[in-house]
Amino acid sequence: MSFKWISLLGLVALVGCTAQVSDDQLRQWVMDNPEVIMDSVMAYQRAEQERNQPQPAMVSEFRRQLFESASSPVAGNPKGKVEVAYFFDFNCGHCARQSETINAVIEANNDVKVVYKNFPVLGPSSELAARAALAAHQQNKFKEFYSEVYKTRERSPDAFKAIASRLGLDVAKWEQDMDSDKVNQELQATRDLAQKMKIGGTPFLAIAPDKVFPGRVDELKAVIENL
Repeated sequence: MSFKWISLLGLVALVGCTAQVSDDQLRQWVMDNPEVIMDSVMAYQRAEQERNQPQPAMVSEFRRQLFESASSPVAGNPKGKVEVAYFFDFNCGHCARQSETINAVIEANNDVKVVYKNFPVLGPSSELAARAALAAHQQNKFKEFYSEVYKTRERSPDAFKAIASRLGLDVAKWEQDMDSDKVNQELQATRDLAQKMKIGGTPFLAIAPDKVFPGRVDELKAVIENL
């Protein structure tokens, strides 16, 4: 412990025991030791930041919601031993790259289950894209629709309707399903889960039993191989 920290503890003890240290003395001590104050503030900020980040234990705590939700789209092996929950936004540039990495992992490993959590946080067009993809999921075409969305920059009702037509969806049903109870409930469940797990943005990956990755994971294949 440094001399300055010892002097700080001594000053605090003196104030608590005798209340004889004046405001001027306290002010002067702070002026003479600004680095101690800054260290304390930074340590507090780091602790607060860590408390407000997703924690590995949360993966086990919310395992059912992450990996076993019947309403969330799944790719890869539905019974795979490696379980990945992927929170994404169609308008997130890093998610576009993460999507490519995930596809490569699925192709290389037939024991991986990926659960897609539509988490639109980047505005109305993100919400529209999520609803369109989840509506396609009601006709078992989520992954195909998902892939097509990434092939176009346009995020509009007409663009998504064109994708639905190309994929051979029942377009009338698809349009109704975009605002259906099932889609609303899935989006709300994902938002609630993200809030509980303190997920503030996309991409975000949770891997059973205890791995959390805020941000893009380019080395995902290596991570899974080392589980």
